[in-house]
Amino acid sequence: MATESFGKIVHMDDEFADRYLAAEAEMKLNPPKPNNHKIKWGDPKKIAAAWRKEYQNEE
Repeated sequence: MATESFGKIVHMDDEFADRYLAAEAEMKLNPPKPNNHKIKWGDPKKIAAAWRKEYQNEE
């Protein structure tokens, strides 16, 4: 079995391919829990004001 990854062909022997397919099937049956972690980047109003100041249209 061979698979293409990022433009390179990866060759697998039969045993490795069987383990890979079994792990893929297991992951589809039991998907990981969703990540609800939120990243706080900053105050949206301050960011919008800074962007307006930096990128305002000059006419």
